[in-house]
Amino acid sequence: MVGEARSAGFLGALELVRDKKKKRKFQPEGKTAGLCRDLCFDNGLVMRAVRDAMIISPPLIITKSQIDELIAIARKCLDMTAAQLGVK
Repeated sequence: MVGEARSAGFLGALELVRDKKKKRKFQPEGKTAGLCRDLCFDNGLVMRAVRDAMIISPPLIITKSQIDELIAIARKCLDMTAAQLGVK
């Protein structure tokens, strides 16, 4: 479901797509990221939805173990989003 991952410093973005090979986007735009954002909030992770991209900007003082936890929760929420949308 992640068609592209981008970063600049501690700012990261995950572009959500229906088809990774063809980079086909979800319709309507923004609905998928909104669903993923809500699942992130429900699981204790604050990620922002911009169109169909998930944006994260953790604090500069984050520890390695906190980064590991952030990634685990983000992966879980992406998997939950894909399951709800029927995307493999």
